[in-house]
Order: sequence, then structure tokens, then C-alpha cells
Amino acid sequence: MVRFELGDWVWVHIRKERFPEQRRSKLMPQGDGPFQIIERINDKAYKVDLPGEYGVSAQFNVADLSLFDVGEDLSRILLRREERG
Repeated sequence: MVRFELGDWVWVHIRKERFPEQRRSKLMPQGDGPFQIIERINDKAYKVDLPGEYGVSAQFNVADLSLFDVGEDLSRILLRREERG
């Protein structure tokens, strides 16, 4: 079973049922991130630091999360996110 720690960076799987605005077509990204884990709810659910613009709950099942490799250029990704929003 996957287990995350507070402060871990994760990718969020964007399911069209939960994110209808972000997944209007099959060609749109299937994930977004990285976002930080801010709370462990139980063994299978975590709360992430999801911006309010998504308009959904910030609680996710572990099946919708994958660990972000911090070896990637985090500052570049976060800057790109700020430019979009």
C-alpha cells in the first residue's frame, strides 16, 4: 500500500467525473501537480494543498495520487503553474 508523509509532493490524477472543467476532452492532461500533502485522513485518504480554483474537495484517495520525484525541477514547475493562474 502506498503511504505518504506530510509535506510529500504528489501528482493528482484528474478524473473527468470529479474535474469536469479540467477534463473536457481526452487530449487534456490527465494529472496535475505537484501539490503538497497537508493532512493524512486515514490509510487510504489524504488532503492536498489544492488551489481553490479547482472547485473540488482537496481530499483524495491514494489511487488518485502518485509521488512526485523531487529530483525534477520543482521551482520550474511551480513557476509555470503561477503563470497559468
